[in-house]
This record gives sequence, C-alpha cells and structure tokens, in this order.
Amino acid sequence: MTTTRMEGSCLPSYRTLSTLALSEPEDHVRELADWVEHASTVTGVPGAQNSWDTAYKWLRLAQGLRTVTFDMSYDDGGMCSAGLDFDAVWTEMMEEWQQHQVRLGYLRAALEGFVRLLYSDTVEPGLAVEAAEQQLHHHVGAWPVHAHAVADHLRTHAPVGVSGAGTSVAAAVTQAIALHEIAVRGRAPIPEPGSDADGNVFPTGHAEVCAVKEASTVMLLGMQLLMAAAVKEDRVAVFDDKYLLDGMWIPDASGGSRWVDEEMPYGEYLAVLHLHPGEPPEL
Repeated sequence: MTTTRMEGSCLPSYRTLSTLALSEPEDHVRELADWVEHASTVTGVPGAQNSWDTAYKWLRLAQGLRTVTFDMSYDDGGMCSAGLDFDAVWTEMMEEWQQHQVRLGYLRAALEGFVRLLYSDTVEPGLAVEAAEQQLHHHVGAWPVHAHAVADHLRTHAPVGVSGAGTSVAAAVTQAIALHEIAVRGRAPIPEPGSDADGNVFPTGHAEVCAVKEASTVMLLGMQLLMAAAVKEDRVAVFDDKYLLDGMWIPDASGGSRWVDEEMPYGEYLAVLHLHPGEPPEL
C-alpha cells in the first residue's frame, strides 16, 4: 500500500489571485498583531490598557503558533505496512487540522477580549462586529479587502442550525464561533484517511481544514472591523506609519491595484494588512 497526496477542492478564489490575494492565517495574524502593537486604547475606562494588552497577547500566541505535533501510530508490534501508511497520513492530517483549530481558539480569545473592551455593553462578538459594520457603512475605504467574499465562503461550511444570511462579517463571526464550539465540545467528527481500490492511502478532511482556516480569517477580519470603527470614533489611537519594507499591491481607485513600497498610515494599512504582498512589478 502507498500513500498518495491529493489536493483538496476547497480553495477560495480570493487566495489564488495574481495580485491582492488574501494571505494565509499565519501571515495575516502577524500583520494584525504588528498593527495592534502600534496602537493603544484611549477609552478612558479603568484598566483599559491592561485589557488591551491581554487581548494583544492572545494575538501574539496565535502569531507564535507554528506547528502542532501528533503521532497517530498504533504500535502493537505487528503492524502491517498498510497500517503504517494509514497512521502516517493520519498524523499529517491531524497536525494540519489541529494547528488551525488551536489558532482559531487563540483568535477567538483575542476577539472576545477586544469586544469586552470596545463594546462593553454587549457580550456577543457577532453583535459587536455588526455594530462596527454599521458604523463603517459609509466608509468604504475602511473595509478590509475580500471581507464579504470570506464571509460568503464560510457560509458553505456553516454548522447546521447556525443562521447568517448575506455576506456580513458579523454573521460569519457567529458561524466561526459555532465551528469552534463544535470542536471544543467534542461534537466535531474526526476525519480519517481514505483508501482506494488500488491500496493507496490518501488524506481526507479537506473541507474540515478549509472551514477552520477560513473561520480563523473571519476572526481576524472581525477584529480589523472593530479596530477600524474604534479608530473612526477616536477610541483607539494609532501611532507612526507602516513602512512597507518590500512593498505590496494595494487596491486603487479604479478597482485595480497599485504597487506601494513606501510608508503609509497605520490607519489606512488596517484595510489591506491581510493581503499577500505579491511580486513587485517588472522594471
């Protein structure tokens, strides 16, 4: 029996664009953590800075996550090669799936921390993000690029019974939290490798990985909207400018993209920090 690598079918188009492609969650969270590091709450609430720092540290945990290690082998002293192949593939699958699950948990903690600080009158992250979306309704430039597309895609993975029509990030945040709850309460099915008639072992669980990965991105986009609304209301101050060391593509007024390799205000960077830099234009 042999192992066979098969590509999953769940690859949203916004991750495959030649320019303005959405970054992977591990890169996305790094840039958001950098943004938060250069900002500070100005709400005047007692203990606000401590709450801000705690939420920031959850982001840093998500940023620091690199690998989750598993060993799914069942060594009974007489394992056949077929069983060894199965366990090897299962190990790789669990490492990828659980890495996204762990990151999602950290991001949920960060999001809820910022909600408690910036929207203390509500305990529901989805409602807080909805309020931020309403505040930004007439500020198109403050919206993170692809936010609606990511929310719309996550609907295809929404747990049964979780409502959320349309493409609002608020509804997607509610769905992302529901996905996390299913896992932490032990209700998520554990994907296992599959086999074909020729004795090959191949990974499955592509939809499960995609769901958690996109849920993580939704959590990050939700935080960006909370920050954008708070900046508009002068409840969060952003210091300095972001220096784009290697440059990146950002949207232009005509609906295309332009290459930027200089400084830009952190307030403006909030809407594009999750984009993959891309290759610089040819000279």
